[in-house]
Amino acid sequence: MDEQYKLEHEKFVQNNNGTTFFETCSLLTILPVSILFQRVVFSCFLNSEKIPLPLGLRFILELMFIILPFIVSVTYTQLTLFLIIGMLITCLTVPLFAHKNIKIYFKNPKELLQDLNSSRKSFLEEYRSFIMLATCVCILAVDFKIFPRRFGKTETYGISLMDIGVGSVVLSGALVSRQARYHFIKKQQHDREKDKQAASGSGSGGKIELSRGALVWHQLVAQAPLMVLGFVRMLLTKSTNYQEHVSEYGVHWNFFFTLGFVAIFLAFMNFSPNVNGALGVLIIVGYQMLLQSGLSDYILHHPRDSLLAANKEGICSIAGYLAIYLIGIKLGDSLFKTRNTIRDWLKYSLRLLATSVLFYVLWYLCEIYIDKTSRRMANLGYVLAILSLNLFNFSINILISILTGHQNSSVIAKSVNRNQLFIFLLGNILTGLTNFSMKTIYATEETAMIVICSYTFILSLVALLLDYKNITIKFWAK
Repeated sequence: MDEQYKLEHEKFVQNNNGTTFFETCSLLTILPVSILFQRVVFSCFLNSEKIPLPLGLRFILELMFIILPFIVSVTYTQLTLFLIIGMLITCLTVPLFAHKNIKIYFKNPKELLQDLNSSRKSFLEEYRSFIMLATCVCILAVDFKIFPRRFGKTETYGISLMDIGVGSVVLSGALVSRQARYHFIKKQQHDREKDKQAASGSGSGGKIELSRGALVWHQLVAQAPLMVLGFVRMLLTKSTNYQEHVSEYGVHWNFFFTLGFVAIFLAFMNFSPNVNGALGVLIIVGYQMLLQSGLSDYILHHPRDSLLAANKEGICSIAGYLAIYLIGIKLGDSLFKTRNTIRDWLKYSLRLLATSVLFYVLWYLCEIYIDKTSRRMANLGYVLAILSLNLFNFSINILISILTGHQNSSVIAKSVNRNQLFIFLLGNILTGLTNFSMKTIYATEETAMIVICSYTFILSLVALLLDYKNITIKFWAK
């Protein structure tokens, strides 16, 4: 990459102070609202139960109804509120004009309860998949002037849409991790053993459990591909003179290293979800105390005169992301509990909503009395912001599922969910190729929108084709 343009590009993404908590929340809220809009429109005008929609047509319509509103909201931000209100009004009024035999809301309660209690929950797939797609959209869009600077990653303190992306990906992974499904898996194993005993009339066989050392070794081997991706990205960035935002993770560090080390640390924490949740709280509180005792000064001001100092942001922030993951395990454990009625699920979603408000209050108090939010350090304020915003978004996803059932579930969500990390990697590769092929910061609004929409189309199409061919690409073990 041309040295002069590289410096201009790096200056373009630096010194951002972020936006407000509520603007970030509204941008994330457009995703579940779009899902509701898609389901209502499909139910009213495209009754796929009687006449199944061709997969290709369904894919295009989902891009228009779910993905495009988000792209518009992060480029033409003045339209965000109008989009949300417009889609909600549509969801209220369109059913009035639908055929009288078409039922849109509270349909098939038995099937809905079965879906809510299953191991593969459609609302969970949609939440995780669209958070990932939103993150992928932003990592390219931020390189264009059409993307407001306040949505880019903050330099030191503040909160922004792109700051939330990384923490949200970590939390969404924790919600469906093996540790989060600890009691759910245990119950399934117990039920299977009872069935075997009833069938054979004999006692259960001895179950082999790995020692903690063996588990650690297994995790090291399992995370090797993720570490390789981190090294490959680092080498490609350095060898091609690609623009870097050094204060993001450091000189050599990147998000793949963070994911890998979080997973390796988890191998030493093979505890129940309750213990993991408590441990997450202890880690972030202890880390915040260290930050206030001088660690923050080291991260922000110490010269990069050694390998450790060169990557101080990436290394130190592992504590924050580890805390998010551990707390996410506890939240995921409550998610996979079997509930006997839809009313129980409604109460659960409202409790999550109340918890998100509680985390917001704690975040607000943290901002005033403890420390400002910093993604760069992944401090207490950042962890609270991630939990509050994601639980709010997630609880709305559950409420929409309760309202509409699992009818017309998104095929894009199902596809992306299957190969999330690969789609994220592909997004990084396509972003790099785009930046090498054009000077993005000088692109017109029209060109920027064409490139962003085409890029999102390619990512979604690749995910769909992989799912259609029943291909799963895994880089790390859960």
